[in-house]
Amino acid sequence: MRAAVVDVGSNSTRLLLLAGLGPDGAEGERITTVTGLRRSAAPDGSVSPEALDRLGACLDDYAARIIAAGSPPVVAVGTSAVRDAPNRAEVVGLVRDRLGAPLSVIGGHEEAALAFAGARLVLGPGASSCRVLDIGGGSTEVVQGDSRGPRHSVSLALGVNRQGEMITADPPGPGEVDAVRAVARDLVAGAAAGFPAAGPLVGVAGTVTTVAAILNGRYDPREVHGMQVTAAQAQGVLDRLSALDDAGRRAVPGLHPDRANVIVAGLAILLGSLDALGADRLVVSERDILDGIAMEWASSGRVPGE
Repeated sequence: MRAAVVDVGSNSTRLLLLAGLGPDGAEGERITTVTGLRRSAAPDGSVSPEALDRLGACLDDYAARIIAAGSPPVVAVGTSAVRDAPNRAEVVGLVRDRLGAPLSVIGGHEEAALAFAGARLVLGPGASSCRVLDIGGGSTEVVQGDSRGPRHSVSLALGVNRQGEMITADPPGPGEVDAVRAVARDLVAGAAAGFPAAGPLVGVAGTVTTVAAILNGRYDPREVHGMQVTAAQAQGVLDRLSALDDAGRRAVPGLHPDRANVIVAGLAILLGSLDALGADRLVVSERDILDGIAMEWASSGRVPGE
């Protein structure tokens, strides 16, 4: 059952030192590092040398933690920034060299299914239908399903790093923020607004947990998990943060300094998505794609994507 689960995402790289599975999902220590893999990507999506350096330093730290944990098997998965990059072989090679394991690069629909499997855990074992919104660095997944799994899903080229490039002023200009929100609203409406709206909307990943942490006054995963965030509350946080420059945002309680440069874009994507889905609130889940990967591996021995 023990494993080191690594998620190489477009904005963050994460490690789960899996100790077992419980009713609330994967159990074990979780570490998140903002590596910004898609930050400053080339026009064709190639990962920059600077991002590769950040990822390499992160993986060196994770390798030491994995060894200290007894060297369990490594299950490593890459998502949007890796699958979109023409130089993805460099990322795959870096993971292999630093962690001694292959990096399995998954497609958008599998990413959506794994996020759904983890996210719906926040609703408890009796939950039936729900929708899941997963805002990442390079892609956003919208999934509708029930206890049997996903029924409808879409993965969109919409993310905090990707759309963050639309915001150049500091503090951000209102026209820039509105433009990101409009892009998100149009993309989600075009692809997912027709999904059945039965049950709650569950939100996962850094933007959603960060807005909850700001409303909470601090980030504590036990306090953030299960919180409800309304569209009005998210709008209030966006108004507050978009009035600040980068240094001001870095000082906001609950906001990790490494997310200060993408949180405004993330909130604009969140609100545009809520507009498109006709939702006035969502439930925050700390259970996400990491749990989905861990559950898939533990139940079948299969690394997603293989």
